[in-house]
Amino acid sequence: MNPDETPSRSRWPLILVLSVVGTVALVLNTPLLSVRHIEIDGANRSSAGDRVAASGVGEGALLLWVDTGAIERAVRSDPWVSDVRVSRVWPDRIVVEVRERRPIVWVEGVLGWMQVAEDGTVVARADEAGQGLLRARVAFPDRDPGDRPVDPAWHEIVEMALVLADDLGPTMTLEMRGSEMWTHALGHDVRLGYPIGLGDKARSLVALVGETIPAGATIDLTSPRRPAVVVEGNPAP
Repeated sequence: MNPDETPSRSRWPLILVLSVVGTVALVLNTPLLSVRHIEIDGANRSSAGDRVAASGVGEGALLLWVDTGAIERAVRSDPWVSDVRVSRVWPDRIVVEVRERRPIVWVEGVLGWMQVAEDGTVVARADEAGQGLLRARVAFPDRDPGDRPVDPAWHEIVEMALVLADDLGPTMTLEMRGSEMWTHALGHDVRLGYPIGLGDKARSLVALVGETIPAGATIDLTSPRRPAVVVEGNPAP
């Protein structure tokens, strides 16, 4: 110690630091910085609000100590949610931004129907398929919401639904006849063949919209690059 420095003067820096730390802690833990508003954007089908509440965060929680990662994990566990971002907005708000999956096809299971999103994830189950989406009567094993099967045929159907979502899809039902897939579109039976390349077959089908096809003819898309119109068993010229 400097002989000219008194003990009281040497303690001033420590006292100053402790005062600053104490003031900061007091400010950050004041009720004025507690959560007063929780905003959830983009949640139309998901139960994001319930998931936030289940994470243990609610009004009155100290904003500084809110675990945004825990909220994100809770909300993301909803099958409808594909992505989520949680942020603090000082002094008193939490904003939860949700991106939901888009349903594009109903797939038949053994005990009911599964609503499937564009990434192949099951988002809901129902006794009967709803309206407005492509239907696939293919009798896959039942899957719970949140499951994403790896079956190639499953994802082929999803790919077809993506292509047809805004055109013919809502009017069509896929079905298996033996080992081949068929549907009905544009007023005609449509032979799709094996459930491979369904995206390309869907694009070929869309290209036929507006074409004049003889009554009673079958559209053969087993080779999507060479679609054929078959009349009484013979390709039309």
